Amino acid sequence: MNAPNHAETVLISVVVPLYNEEDNVVLLVKKLEQVFDRMRCAWEVVFALDPSTDHTREKILELINKGYPIRLINFSRRIGKPLSLLAGLDHCLGDACVVIDADLQDPPELIEEMVHRWRAGYKVVIAQRISRKGENPLYLKAARCFYWLLEQISEVKIPRDAGDFRLLDARVVKEICRFRERHGFLRGITAAVGFPVSVVPFDRDPRHAGKAQISLRGAINIALDGIVPFSRVPVRGILVLGLAISIAGMGTGLVWLFYGLFRGFSDQWPIVLLCILMLLFTGITTASMGLLGEYVVRTYEEARERPLYVIDSIDEAPALARKLSNSA
Repeated sequence: MNAPNHAETVLISVVVPLYNEEDNVVLLVKKLEQVFDRMRCAWEVVFALDPSTDHTREKILELINKGYPIRLINFSRRIGKPLSLLAGLDHCLGDACVVIDADLQDPPELIEEMVHRWRAGYKVVIAQRISRKGENPLYLKAARCFYWLLEQISEVKIPRDAGDFRLLDARVVKEICRFRERHGFLRGITAAVGFPVSVVPFDRDPRHAGKAQISLRGAINIALDGIVPFSRVPVRGILVLGLAISIAGMGTGLVWLFYGLFRGFSDQWPIVLLCILMLLFTGITTASMGLLGEYVVRTYEEARERPLYVIDSIDEAPALARKLSNSA
């Protein structure tokens, strides 16, 4: 599908996964309104809301009552960002869709440039962070290591330092929504779908308000979601490592045998060596079983074919409801 040439014929969807963002949603919507008014472009916001402990839902309902073009998806339980993103994409209606976080670290003003590149023919426009203000230096170093590792072993090309902030053509959204993966990694799925990609560099600002919702456990889960589904290297690495250790063990045994035959066997060093090797083998075996278990568990989760998410309710502006009815 070629991008429309006239602003008035275009509808841009903005998908926002969120949890406990009551201090940010109002300002985000107002900034989006300014951007799209300047572009003279029709727009809608699809909020995918994990059940929050603050007043995020109430703030969004107030915005809907004021007439903003918002569709609010409320889940029956907390499902996490990856599935929230997929649900938002399932419910957007635009000719193109922008995925953005609610914390205003990703500047809505960049959407204008992203749409411009989409009009130039790019089906995917990815915002790439060249700096990240106000974030933990240790976390940033870990993120750089993750992207470097992903670049080395992934079967698809995923740009470095690119989060989920991106524009996707409606055709790309349709193809992404066919990937019904419980641990969907949008960055990897976008690359797996293909299509021409343009990268827009930007400086990422600190959060406007509140605190980051991602925990250490969540960051590890995201890293695994990026590595496990898109690379065979970890499993094949276990095979290579096992063969190498086996060869090293046999070589050590032969050295020990020949040394004993020609120099005499010591009473102590074989025991020390045996203890070291046992410790090494135990660690490698345990790590290998854990890694293989990660693949097995994920396969089991997909094989059950349970619903990816359950929607409790959908609240939306009346104009959007009519449009959704007409498109059904």
